[in-house]
This record gives sequence, structure tokens and C-alpha cells, in this order.
Amino acid sequence: MLRSAAIVCSILLLSACGESPMGASEGASSAPADAPASAPPGPDFSGDFQLVGTEPFWGGRIRADGLTLSRAGQPDVTAANTGVHVEGDVGVWGVGGLVFKLRAEPCSDGMSDRRYAYRAEVTISGQTLRGCASAPPDLQAQPKP
Repeated sequence: MLRSAAIVCSILLLSACGESPMGASEGASSAPADAPASAPPGPDFSGDFQLVGTEPFWGGRIRADGLTLSRAGQPDVTAANTGVHVEGDVGVWGVGGLVFKLRAEPCSDGMSDRRYAYRAEVTISGQTLRGCASAPPDLQAQPKP
């Protein structure tokens, strides 16, 4: 009986000190106290994107099998998709004559009620086209232009 009382007293004293009987703290973090905080995740540049611009009107597509730029009165320009290269908060596809850049920032095409998740910039042969972009499923869920 005396031995049981001593064990109970020991457990109570340890509990009062904030220690559990086994020496592990409740809710303890597995990361060391001096570990750096993890950085918030960056923009998601994975998957397909649909691009649109006005004045002049143009459209673009980023797909696993290639990049496509469509402009009124001109043949489509295509290039291989060699993958995205992330520069800070900007995703860049292509090199040389056709380069697509997306920045995760809300965008409006100025002509419809659609809202886009990315600002788009396309450079082709020294000309820069500006517009908006989103993943195709995000656009399908919105009103048609």
C-alpha cells in the first residue's frame, strides 16, 4: 500500500512539473527548436494552362506535348515543351523564339466575367503579348466569354 502511494505521488509530482511519467511531453514537436520554419509553397505550375490576350487578340496553350500560340490571321506557332523553369514566382516555358511566362496573380481579360489565376506574357520574335492564364478545368467552371 505504501509503495502504491509513493508511485502515485511520484506521478503527480512529475505531472505538476509538466513532464509525463515516461519523460515525453504531450504535443511535443518532432522538429528541433532551432529548425528553420518551412517556406510557404510556391505557385503551382504543373499541368496544362490556357492563355488569352486582347489587343491584339491571341491565345495560347501549355500542354505536356508542346506550347502553342494562336493569333488572328497568322498560322499557329508551336514549340516543344521542355518543362517549366521557375524563376522566383514566375514559371517560364520555352527558349529562343517562343517563350511563355506565368505569374501567380489574379487577372482579368477586361472583356468577360472570367477570372484567371495567372498573368501571362508571351514573347515571340521580339514581340511581347500580355494577357491572362488558368488551368482548363478552372475556366470550364466559369461563364463562357
